[in-house]
Amino acid sequence: MIKSEKHTSSIDIREDYLLKKDNLLEILLQDKTTVATILWATDSYESKGAKFAPHAPITSDLVTGKNGNLIQPRAVKSKEEQLLRTRDKAEVFTPLSIVKQMNEACDTKRITKNNWQEYVALLKLEITCGEAPYIVSRYDPVSDSKELVPLQKRVGFLDYKLRIVSKYCETNEEWIKWAKIAFQSSYGYEWQGDSLLIARENLLYTFIDFYQAQFAASPSLELQKEIAEIIVWNIFQMDGLKYVIPMSCTTEKVIIKGEDTLFEKKEDYILEKQCTGCEKKIAKKHNGIYVKTMDWVKGEPIIFAKIASI
Repeated sequence: MIKSEKHTSSIDIREDYLLKKDNLLEILLQDKTTVATILWATDSYESKGAKFAPHAPITSDLVTGKNGNLIQPRAVKSKEEQLLRTRDKAEVFTPLSIVKQMNEACDTKRITKNNWQEYVALLKLEITCGEAPYIVSRYDPVSDSKELVPLQKRVGFLDYKLRIVSKYCETNEEWIKWAKIAFQSSYGYEWQGDSLLIARENLLYTFIDFYQAQFAASPSLELQKEIAEIIVWNIFQMDGLKYVIPMSCTTEKVIIKGEDTLFEKKEDYILEKQCTGCEKKIAKKHNGIYVKTMDWVKGEPIIFAKIASI
């Protein structure tokens, strides 16, 4: 019988439990670009006070204790709240049947024992990932079911990679090596901090799910923290149109010289204007904080905008 990790059978992963696991929650809240924590970047919780405003950081004390149920996956939210977020935040989730079709359409090559490593290491990215269903599909975000999807029926591109790893790796060491490569080659970004945290939690618990299925035991806490570090680098908060931290662009002050006329001398005045990138919609001209991710092959951080097609 498998000794199951706590909460692996639940859609809603409790932040209180992650905090108790040697502050694993603190890792999942990190923003590697700012060396701080991710932002709320949504006004959904603003009524709770200034600490929950869009520009405010999400800290562990704000999502645990009395606020332990504050952040929940869409599938757990009430129908009214789902409709509200769709209307106000343009939050739309894709049925897993469509996710399956789209991910499988991208996999045109047959996977064999001779090329499976190439498949696992192939770089993939989910844009505006929300809770990351295209990466991992622990549950169906548009279903009324509160049950987890069985491993063999999960359709995220990281799910596919981990099934391949489980099929071809024979030892614990080999499995862990290639599972890490699978995570290192899987990327996603999201604007809203609550959805981003859920996405990161989903990836971490997907690792735990597959590890338990493979070895009938839970991965060590140290291994979970290693995977969490990869996840935090690869699943990051970003404005996908600007490639910067959400809301990080600032107005620029321009001094306008007053023009003298025949009858009066006009004083200089200051005009506040958008940054060049925002004004002219040029992605490389923003004054905001450009997001960093990790190039795992080179082992060094890289500015995402430099590798994006802009």
